[in-house]
Amino acid sequence: MIVDVHTHAFAPAQIEERFALETRRARGSVAIDLDISPEKHAAAMRNVDRAIVFGLKARHVGIHTPDAFIADFVRDNPKLLGFCGVDPNEKNYLRDFEAAIFDWGLCGIKLAAMYANFSPLDERLTPVYELAAHKGLPVLAHTGTTFCQFAPLEFTRPILFDELAMKHPEVVFIMAHLGHPWEGETLAVIRKHPNVYADISALHYRPWQLYNALVLAQEYGVTHKILFGSDFPFATPSETIAGLQALNRMVEGTHLPRVSSENLEEIIHRDSVKLLFPKGIFGGRA
Repeated sequence: MIVDVHTHAFAPAQIEERFALETRRARGSVAIDLDISPEKHAAAMRNVDRAIVFGLKARHVGIHTPDAFIADFVRDNPKLLGFCGVDPNEKNYLRDFEAAIFDWGLCGIKLAAMYANFSPLDERLTPVYELAAHKGLPVLAHTGTTFCQFAPLEFTRPILFDELAMKHPEVVFIMAHLGHPWEGETLAVIRKHPNVYADISALHYRPWQLYNALVLAQEYGVTHKILFGSDFPFATPSETIAGLQALNRMVEGTHLPRVSSENLEEIIHRDSVKLLFPKGIFGGRA
């Protein structure tokens, strides 16, 4: 079983030029296709058993993907699970959130707090977290660095999820990107809270930091709280798997510790659907 918990979907019309420019600036010579069709997504996910798909609601930095787009994107592919976006700065965010869950059939929540310029602790999100707890909707949140100049880093620190998890212990949270470059904070939070996980998306191309983070995760005994994710289209599942399996090559011929092959394979093959949806998937798509 391979579950990719972190894949994007969007169309060019949803992206302002300023966001596209910052994306190209950050990626340098690596070309990124920002026109993600279901066919392109399916091709990248061909070796994956299930995948979570979401857009970003972040007008603050120049991107906004409607929930209806994600619902249409996943509708005809039973291996896909669609998550809605929530931005409390939008006038009708609660109405749109409820429509995404009850009308469009999405089964989880994506928070792009830094990109949308709000704190995950914002009290306006309380009814979102309460419905998430009641219906078993996991919350995937961007944590860590960004390429967007006007996205505040204060809203992306993993330590925020310590307070959030104490306030909402029945909500399953996933901190994306292991909170890079604050991986230590992330590991401390997921060790402390049974309801908080982290994914490794977009980290295989920073192998030294990923290696150090996974060694620390071994030492903390929390590798079972780490989920597989690619960050498609910025990386693919195949690239991410290859990066994980090659991780220990950097330390060959040294006395440095290894990330155990067993732990690496368990991360790749973890059935994250069972972990993230202990009550079952709301709205079906089991």
